[in-house]
Amino acid sequence: MEAILWKPCYCVGHCLIDRQHQELVHLVNFMIQKVSEQCPKPVIDAILIKLINYAERHFTDEEEVMRTINYPELEAHQKEHERLVMEVFNFKDAFDKGKVTKFDLLEFLKDWLLDHVINEDLRLKKYFL
Repeated sequence: MEAILWKPCYCVGHCLIDRQHQELVHLVNFMIQKVSEQCPKPVIDAILIKLINYAERHFTDEEEVMRTINYPELEAHQKEHERLVMEVFNFKDAFDKGKVTKFDLLEFLKDWLLDHVINEDLRLKKYFL
């Protein structure tokens, strides 16, 4: 599976948010690397937990930035963050129960991250220009 290539067009123009998005990409890419190296499930689980914890912290930070700029879509964005967290936990649960493979998990995480950054977070860009 190919790693996510960070592109400048993914930047929203806020250094903290952009740095955190890059770290999320790094964590997903690290998981892709470990899966391709055939690492055991506990290693993958540990990376996934780190990714989930980091994503939750990022969402909190991102929402705080949105408050400071009076982002008009803050409430809807918060609900999207809640939905994303539940989606990841549900997928993790399915992975833990053997209902999805590690490759399904990686595909899901790649889509989950890029879809949110491109379709939701890039709306912030005009507030930082």
